[in-house]
Amino acid sequence: MLTLIQRIAWGLTLATVGLVVFGASVRVHGAGLACPDWPLCFGEVIPTIDFGVGLEWGHRVLAGGISLGFVALGGLIFALRRELPRFIPVLWGVAAMVLAVQIVLGGLTVLELLAEWTVTSHLLAGNAFAVLLFLLAISIHEARRGEVTDRAPVTATVRMGAVLIAVMVPLQIGLGGLVSSSYAGLTCPSFPACYGDVWFPTFAGPMGLQVMHRVGAWTLLGLATIQVVLTWQGSVRVARQSRILLLLVLAQGLVGALNVWWLLPVEVTLLHSLGANLIAIATAWLHYEVWRSPAVVRESSAPAPALPSAPAPEVA
Repeated sequence: MLTLIQRIAWGLTLATVGLVVFGASVRVHGAGLACPDWPLCFGEVIPTIDFGVGLEWGHRVLAGGISLGFVALGGLIFALRRELPRFIPVLWGVAAMVLAVQIVLGGLTVLELLAEWTVTSHLLAGNAFAVLLFLLAISIHEARRGEVTDRAPVTATVRMGAVLIAVMVPLQIGLGGLVSSSYAGLTCPSFPACYGDVWFPTFAGPMGLQVMHRVGAWTLLGLATIQVVLTWQGSVRVARQSRILLLLVLAQGLVGALNVWWLLPVEVTLLHSLGANLIAIATAWLHYEVWRSPAVVRESSAPAPALPSAPAPEVA
């Protein structure tokens, strides 16, 4: 039964990653309001389909299917909760709350006519749900195969580096959402500088959003590079995940540059959305390994006991 639960969790994770990219496709094709009402579409459960309606309605259908699968996964988890670590049902409960928020935000995105705050919040919640599903899947996988006991200790510095990355990633995704919903993708027409030879012409308005997004990208690249250096000779598992994260950040930076150089082609834009989601998942995986590993135990700094001194010579 644990094998079935694991397969469902992995399947839902992959489907949710696809849903995030599908949502980006709805946006880049201008189909976000192809269904002008919610939860129905033109007042119908199954509307008349054209290209735009097919994208928007298809996005809703896939989201509904994932929601039903997630509820089924929760039923199986709670039925077998005695065979699973205690944190797995709790993790499912957190994911359920994020899903509820995501559903509400999906409706508000339509009802508020694609307001920037709803689009960005919807993006962040979708990425968070995918991350939580991934953590569920990997936790169930480890529970089925048995606890890994060969994790090497990690230092407090490595943990702090992972925390900084975890703070930076959602900020960067949120900035990307604001850039997209504000149609600021090409306000900086060159790369790596923003405008000609000017890197930071302004931090206000749509161009300011693009500039801050680029600053965030360079910051994340620096943090990921430092994390690789910190873990180079430490825990094999943590070092591996740090390198994977750095490679994804580098690839995402290249895709972002291509978006500017090639004037936002649909395929590259969707690849950029996929890259952001994969970076979020890689960050979660890094934290999973970091916090499941023991901490380095510092040696005692107590002074060594003094050696007995030689007896003083007797005076005649």
